[in-house]
Amino acid sequence: MADIRHLLNITEHGRGETPLLLIHGFGCDQTAWRRLLPYLEADYRLILVDLAGFGCAAPEAFDPERHATPAGHAEDIVALCDALSLEGAVMLGHSIGGTIGLLASMARPRAFRRLVMVCSSARYLDDPPDYRGGYSHEQLDGLMQLMEQNYLDWAGTLSKVALGDAATGDREHDLRERFLAVEPQVLRPLARSIFLGDTRRHLAEVSVPSLIVQTARDAIVPLEAAEYLQAHLPESELAVMESAGHYPQLTDPELLARTLQGRVTTRADRP
Repeated sequence: MADIRHLLNITEHGRGETPLLLIHGFGCDQTAWRRLLPYLEADYRLILVDLAGFGCAAPEAFDPERHATPAGHAEDIVALCDALSLEGAVMLGHSIGGTIGLLASMARPRAFRRLVMVCSSARYLDDPPDYRGGYSHEQLDGLMQLMEQNYLDWAGTLSKVALGDAATGDREHDLRERFLAVEPQVLRPLARSIFLGDTRRHLAEVSVPSLIVQTARDAIVPLEAAEYLQAHLPESELAVMESAGHYPQLTDPELLARTLQGRVTTRADRP
């Protein structure tokens, strides 16, 4: 079998000693972090990954059945942790990337000292009366139908919604092109698994301390979903950014970096 580092197009940057594993979100690849990297490279050994089916990951890395779920991608991150002999790393995951890192930490808790989940959610579906994920069954069914019937329109619609108040013409175009760069057979089954999935049952099993970072105005993940994560993840902290949109690493990297500063590597995190 090919080296997992080749399969997932691992690249490394930075001058620090603490490993920081960056896991991109749905429809993106490791280049989504490029505006944030200059703020982190002095302090961390930055390890960037392209999940199977995304970016420049090797074509043979992708398994249609296994990678139709976040759990399948988490298996790859576990294999990567083993290949890199990671211990005491920080995981920085955006959206579903945060969930993938969380699942990987359950299998390899010693690999991580801190999980940082940016605009992540344990469940996107509302579960009344006690849980608000942000979407009804009807809304998600409509989104999935649009994805099946008109991939181009779906990419444009989701880009506009995800950016919200942070949208500009250039940003919408950039995000839409990121979505369209991924093959529909990769995104469609994974989207269904993500939007209809439920990882709430796993939260109490996580042993690694976590930081949940959430923008104040995110049409994809409501603040209530971030608050639920903080309430149900052991040793967790919630930091709310006074900004908009679901992709702060693209739209407000400086504020995201300031939000992470002083919270990611605390005294309790150090070996």
